Amino acid sequence: MSLPTQRPLTHVIWPITIVGCLFLAFIPTTSTKKYTSTNDKAIQLYQEAMQVYLQKRYEDATGLLEQARKKDKKFVEVYLQLATIYKELEEFELAEQFLDQGKSYLPIAKAPHLHYDLAQLYYRVGAYKKASDAVDRIPLREINSNVLLIKVQALQQNLHLALDMLQRPWIFNPRRLPSPLNQFISQYFPVVTVDQQTILFTALVDQGGGKYKENIYSSQKDESGNWSKAISISDKINEPTSNEGTCTISADKRTLVFTACSREGNQGICDLYISYKHGGEWSIPENLGPPINSEGWQSQPSLSADGKTLYFVSERKGNYGKNDIWRSTLEDDGQWSQAVNLGPIINTKDREVAPFIHPNGQTLFFASDRTPSMGGFDIYYSNFIDGQWTEPLNLGYPINNHKDQVSIFITADGKKGYYADGKRKGTNYHSSYIYEFDMPENLVPMPKSGVVRLKVLDAQTKQATGARVEVYDMDDLLQQKLEIDPADGETTIVVNEGKEYLVYITKDGHLFESKHINFKDQDKPVVNPAGEIWLRPIEVSQSKILENIYFDYDDYQLMKKSHTELNRLVAFLQANPFMSIELEGHTDHMGSDAYNEQLSIKRAKTIYEYLIQAGIEASRLTYKGYGKSRPLVPNDSPEHQQLNRRVAFRITKLG
Repeated sequence: MSLPTQRPLTHVIWPITIVGCLFLAFIPTTSTKKYTSTNDKAIQLYQEAMQVYLQKRYEDATGLLEQARKKDKKFVEVYLQLATIYKELEEFELAEQFLDQGKSYLPIAKAPHLHYDLAQLYYRVGAYKKASDAVDRIPLREINSNVLLIKVQALQQNLHLALDMLQRPWIFNPRRLPSPLNQFISQYFPVVTVDQQTILFTALVDQGGGKYKENIYSSQKDESGNWSKAISISDKINEPTSNEGTCTISADKRTLVFTACSREGNQGICDLYISYKHGGEWSIPENLGPPINSEGWQSQPSLSADGKTLYFVSERKGNYGKNDIWRSTLEDDGQWSQAVNLGPIINTKDREVAPFIHPNGQTLFFASDRTPSMGGFDIYYSNFIDGQWTEPLNLGYPINNHKDQVSIFITADGKKGYYADGKRKGTNYHSSYIYEFDMPENLVPMPKSGVVRLKVLDAQTKQATGARVEVYDMDDLLQQKLEIDPADGETTIVVNEGKEYLVYITKDGHLFESKHINFKDQDKPVVNPAGEIWLRPIEVSQSKILENIYFDYDDYQLMKKSHTELNRLVAFLQANPFMSIELEGHTDHMGSDAYNEQLSIKRAKTIYEYLIQAGIEASRLTYKGYGKSRPLVPNDSPEHQQLNRRVAFRITKLG
């Protein structure tokens, strides 16, 4: 996997929103004062070639180098430079051929810098065994530079990793996404929504006259699983005079953060912007401002599934290296916090780019050119456990290889991934395409995520309605907080395997509703009760079953996991201070009438006492046990009996 390097589009066609400084040409360590050739004309041609090479005039450079080779076929530096150019053009086999030729003319037990350059180039073209042999031939005793010695040691570490990874390849079955996708000059940084029904990506668009622009495009999956033709995400986002790309979207598909470069009002070269979807339209983007943007460069955002935590890359003061990963969180007042560096476990003196926080909110994928690696940038992952990041681990071969890997996207269920790969097209732009692959099982130890869709309707109007959604774990800790758009009444929440959740849906003037989600020991989350959510207006005599109240068998003591539901009832009563309710206890038909009535009274009284302890006035509360006298359904099955064993409240007074 490889991706284009980001450079301002005012010069050559290198996309700007990816990595401001990813492209670093391999400059041989050869001294300019002493060469392996004594032929003055060959040296002159070589020096001229180096000048035009630095201007990225590769065709002119190779022509001059070939002339120098004709003047002196044993001129080692010429072979190394030809290999360097063809490596950058991703003509790896041709680069390796020139290295093979140059190797035969290397001075034995001399010129350690040339031996190192040879080994390093073999490593970068993926000829790891040849690179290892070349490292073994470096005359270490001739090295009189600590800098070169450190480079040799780093290369040894890289090769040790690479050769080990080659022995343990993963099967990931990459396949290029079919038409009508992959129709642009270049497309990269794919992002897939958690429901896997929409793909967003950055595209390099030919505007004619040698001008190119980056825009964000989207495609939808139809009922047959085929992608539609990609279209511009929005004219409000893709402006005609700036470059937009490297975006991220929240699980509910209503919050988009993206990179815009050379846009009026930017604080830096590239800034992060945010846009919100209302109905079917994206809002005018807003610059995220100084808590996130700096005078430097920031790009490659990644939002957590709930849209509350933003990861991104920046060049700014406070970095450990040139590119570091930073994080900001959305506060209760709707403002983003001051961005903080992820720290030295994630960030190094090298470059860390392209963060992707998995929908599970715990696993971070990113690219880095740290040592050791398989070559250039590799993909790593780290898990956030007990308040800190674990030591990043390399994803291994062949996901990583000798090329630069600078982004990856993994679906919520952990089964598929997406990336961009391609190569230089001539000496101009990098042509890349989007691929899908099968995520190797057990490659990354991380919780898989499931997707739950909610549809909210008004029981009175029968129309979709807006509402607030809060998702709690069974310890009564708030995990997600969402707003449902009234245009369609829909939202999507993400839950992690191995857990249970309680979801509460509220709207002013309406009874709250709740759902229980069980994602323990099963392939996908199970929602109870299933189906659409109907919000009923608050009226006298309306009743509401408390779905998530739990008692021990044949007992009236509340289980701890009942507290979340009761705390939501407390909040509901506090939000409606003129409401009075009756708490109702009900049982199934098992046991005597007298026993069931007493048990139902005790259970209703337990909740009554809980509410009073929580600050609700006793004058607003009554309780009554109905025993088995008011079944919801016939007691003809264990499932129906469970439905009849319930606690509910009924509104007795308003005002």
